[in-house]
Amino acid sequence: MKFKKTDIIALLVVVATLVHLVIVYPSLPAQVVTNWGFNGQVEYSSKSILWLLWAINAAMLPLFFVVPKIDPKGKSYAKVDGFYTYFRLLIIVFLAVMMEITILSAEDPHRFDVARISMIGISFLFIFIGNYLPKCKQSFTLGIKTMWTLSDERVWNQTHRLGGILFVIAGVVTLAASMFLAEKLMFIVSMVVIFATVITTTVYSYLLYRKYNPQ
Repeated sequence: MKFKKTDIIALLVVVATLVHLVIVYPSLPAQVVTNWGFNGQVEYSSKSILWLLWAINAAMLPLFFVVPKIDPKGKSYAKVDGFYTYFRLLIIVFLAVMMEITILSAEDPHRFDVARISMIGISFLFIFIGNYLPKCKQSFTLGIKTMWTLSDERVWNQTHRLGGILFVIAGVVTLAASMFLAEKLMFIVSMVVIFATVITTTVYSYLLYRKYNPQ
């Protein structure tokens, strides 16, 4: 797997967040907010946790390159190279944004509506994944992995066609809820839609497997 321009951007994002952290760390309060509840409550942790957050994001980039090497079906990544390329960039950027929000909220925990920002980010991720799911080939790390999709390629393909539609719908509904509903209702609607998508694709894969492999 080649190192692409998007990976250079991701690397620059990781470096930029490190530089920012080094510069502002001495001036940050001893405790920073690391969890925002949908009821307005916040939880604090030592500011040293910011180094861990950065390290996790920094470790993601090389991990994305290792995974296709150790996946028994690693060759399938070449068939969804465009998806995987932008997927790893989105994950790096999303984690960097959340870390920056944590830093910028150190003095004022309610400076940003973090719960809403997080759900908006998740909704776009669902829409992006949904558009690529039908193109996903069998692998042990990408896609909708159930014992039935991994056991039968026909089940995999049909489940991912349905999953692509459902993921896009879930993303659109979550985005709408994030923009127009109160936080508690936003969270409830989003979780219901997301869990319904997961359960539906799982059950569908089982039914398809039974159809193609009757006992």
